[in-house]
Amino acid sequence: MRGPRALDRKEMELNLLLTLDLREQAALQAALVTHGAPDALVTLALTGACRIASMEEARQLRKWLAEARTAGQTDFASLHVIERAMIDFGL
Repeated sequence: MRGPRALDRKEMELNLLLTLDLREQAALQAALVTHGAPDALVTLALTGACRIASMEEARQLRKWLAEARTAGQTDFASLHVIERAMIDFGL
């Protein structure tokens, strides 16, 4: 029998805050011409910061970054800062 606060092992909570300087923020806004960007990227482009609170959000963002890189539809250099921060965080 499970205890009242037993955690489901499939879920993990994250608290990753990404921030950009104004130059990086402008480059990201230009890169978001590609359709289907995750909410976290749109928030980051508009405000200069976003919080990624779940592994699912992180997966969605990493998937979009990989697709944008391989499709060649954006200047990936502007997205490299985000991908590097996620890798450094261990995602």
